[in-house]
Amino acid sequence: MAEVTQKQGGQPLKFTITHYRLPHHTHEAFIKWLTEEHLPLALPVLKKHGALGYSLFITPGALNDGVRELYKELRPTWDVADYDCVIEYILPDMQTIQNVMSDPDWQVSVKDQDQWVDVPKAVVSLGHHVPYLVEGEVLNMPK
Repeated sequence: MAEVTQKQGGQPLKFTITHYRLPHHTHEAFIKWLTEEHLPLALPVLKKHGALGYSLFITPGALNDGVRELYKELRPTWDVADYDCVIEYILPDMQTIQNVMSDPDWQVSVKDQDQWVDVPKAVVSLGHHVPYLVEGEVLNMPK
């Protein structure tokens, strides 16, 4: 685990979890549960343990259908992902997420996830967060 806890050049880590909702819930109801029930409990725990950021990449079916049609011609060999959201954590190190997940208050924040999330389909990734274009400004490019 030692290599996972290291930052690259002082850059924070991005830890993502791709989530699918359980099929008996609508996408809208799932996002509402996530933002109105889970997040109010989860965000204080993330702050307590030093997480630098949290965001949701929400992918409604209508947008996926539109891009699927577009890419039939542009990139016919590409698949369009059909998950409901990607949770994105920005962390100073991997120990932060371990601390969060072992916190009893985190367990309270995820107590209903098995009723909403298709947990076995979740996909996790960990990498370095290096922004190159932020609000129109180019960053982190060699001179």
